[in-house]
Amino acid sequence: MAATRMNPVTKLNLKVVTATNSAGHEVIATRSYNVNPGLTDDDILSLGQKLGGLQDFPVHAIDRQDSADLAE
Repeated sequence: MAATRMNPVTKLNLKVVTATNSAGHEVIATRSYNVNPGLTDDDILSLGQKLGGLQDFPVHAIDRQDSADLAE
């Protein structure tokens, strides 16, 4: 029997640099947004770049996170 994906969820994770610690390493915070699972990677990158432009902190990375329940 083939597996079926149910309840897909896609998140856009926007990682921003909020500070630098005493050792000189960047402190990263993640802002997560639920987005339509049907969006392409290009769509999510574009959206992340636009949201990043609204942040007070510099963007470190834009990530896509997909998850779903699997059943037979």
